[in-house]
Amino acid sequence: MKIVILSGGPGKRVWPLSDNSMPKQYLPVLDGPGGKQESMVQRLWRQLMTADLMEETSISTCGEQVAPLKRLLGPNVPLICEPAQRGSYSAALLTASYLYTVAGVTPNETVIVLPVDFYVEGEFFHCIRSLPKLLRESGSSVMMVGAKAEHPSPRYGYIVPDPGSGEDWGYDSKVKDYYEKPSEAEAETLAAQGALWNSGVYAFRLEFLLSRLSEAGLPVHYEELYNRYFLLPKISMEDGLIADPKVEKSVIRYDGLWVSLSTWSMLSRQAVIPN
Repeated sequence: MKIVILSGGPGKRVWPLSDNSMPKQYLPVLDGPGGKQESMVQRLWRQLMTADLMEETSISTCGEQVAPLKRLLGPNVPLICEPAQRGSYSAALLTASYLYTVAGVTPNETVIVLPVDFYVEGEFFHCIRSLPKLLRESGSSVMMVGAKAEHPSPRYGYIVPDPGSGEDWGYDSKVKDYYEKPSEAEAETLAAQGALWNSGVYAFRLEFLLSRLSEAGLPVHYEELYNRYFLLPKISMEDGLIADPKVEKSVIRYDGLWVSLSTWSMLSRQAVIPN
């Protein structure tokens, strides 16, 4: 199992906490141990360390964010760098090429992608540990983690589980449909039907991402792909992969605490806002 934190985005949707000088994931806005404030990336890195998963983890980021990451996490933090910001899907493809051709990871290894901007507690990482087995047993190309839709909101992607494919509605099931940020009316209908919020956590075998590169006519070798990175689409993981109906997906329902910190309204519920 290899874990990759996607932390290369601009993170500017939470003004006034973030601005052009520093993306939100590096700002010390969360309560940390001992009453100290910590950033999103520090919290997630600390939780992975506590869960004994740090040795399996790398961070995907862009060149201008290397300095703040090393300042926050230490000079030896394992980074996979992209030459420019081209969205989470392209970052995942570049990461796959790095793992295969530079790090020597075998194609049948499970790769788990984590967003940097969510708020969870320790039990969430038990779910992360279960993903390689669940992916293997599902026979799907992608295993997703869905959180309970606490209220209708157009801010999230919605996963509709197939109620006939698992022991219970929405738990370890095939994905019937996926809706990325639907309208308010659609979100209300989906929430009432038991659809799950997309947590942004995905597991797949490395060979699946490598095959996506080959299908797009792009090089698998990291240095070649790095030099041709401008050819990759500037697109999110959700638009580039999850919304593709040809990709077979499964989902596990996570019932614990999960909060998206991608917007000001959600971040302000967890953040320590300076006076």
